Amino acid sequence: MPPQTLITGATGFIGRTLTRSLLARGEAVRVLARSRAKARALFGDHVEIITGDLADTETLDRACRDVGVVYHVAGSYRFGLRHRRELWETNVEGADRLFRAAHDAGVERVLHLSSGGVLERRGDRTGDSLLTEDDFPAVAPRWCAYKSSKWHSEKRALAWVARGLPVVIASTTCPIGRGDESPTPTGRMIRDFLQRRFPFSCRTGLNFIGVDDLSAGLQQAAALGRPGERYLISHENLWLKEFLLQLAEETDLPPPAFCLPGGLIRVIGALGEVVDLLTPSSDTARVCLETALQAGRLQFFSNAKARRELDWQPSRPIAESVRDAVAWFRDETMLDLPQPAPASAGSHVR
Repeated sequence: MPPQTLITGATGFIGRTLTRSLLARGEAVRVLARSRAKARALFGDHVEIITGDLADTETLDRACRDVGVVYHVAGSYRFGLRHRRELWETNVEGADRLFRAAHDAGVERVLHLSSGGVLERRGDRTGDSLLTEDDFPAVAPRWCAYKSSKWHSEKRALAWVARGLPVVIASTTCPIGRGDESPTPTGRMIRDFLQRRFPFSCRTGLNFIGVDDLSAGLQQAAALGRPGERYLISHENLWLKEFLLQLAEETDLPPPAFCLPGGLIRVIGALGEVVDLLTPSSDTARVCLETALQAGRLQFFSNAKARRELDWQPSRPIAESVRDAVAWFRDETMLDLPQPAPASAGSHVR
């Protein structure tokens, strides 16, 4: 019997798409999940479920036993300095525990999912150049607890490569598609737009990737990626205004009429940190210093290395993934979403 594939974070947005794709290919899949019931509801009896999380070394040892490939997709995706301890424990120490368990079990390959948001343009680069895998900063981002945790987790991964564990790093950008129930920041933008809670825009450069194309890229990185290397699994570079216009086109809802300056957004972000600190029940800050600093950045990426070395390229236009996501939020969630107004000759989509 061939060794199993282990997926952490299988019940999340990216993980469930990856799990279903691997199952469709006939792979034997084991998932590490905190909720057995949720994993069973998503995948039925087609997966082996190990109940636990990244904090339990004994569970990780059991999960990695007789496994050939590990996809480490799990992580804490929160914003706001109040969450920095949880982010460190899950994204850094939790990843390190998994790497140790995989090393001890003799796992053949580990795919570690990271964030393209960690990358920063170097001082010797022109302002309009695309970010590449080489733009990993020398120090962790300040005031950005989430990005800092992903920076440190990559450093831990590379340290394990030096010890002989074959880890490949895949850095994703903004995933988009069906099933984003948490949701991710991209899904939250779509949900807020549908609920008409997106009153303004800002000059932000983003990169989007369809979740199905992301899943395919992760599989190619696990199969063909070189240990110790980073691969950007990314697709379409869009200004935030362009993305919101795509949503307007798809939904017949009006795009934001105002674009806020960066300085004002940073003030709002600082106030958001205060609100988050005073709201212990919130699981993530909607607006904080990290999201405010991100709003002022141009993060356009090149996926040339992934295309060249992984024999991978996106297969669907982002507009199709936008359509999928909008349909999912409208048809398969319990959100009270306003319906678009009847189209007229003066509509913005005409």
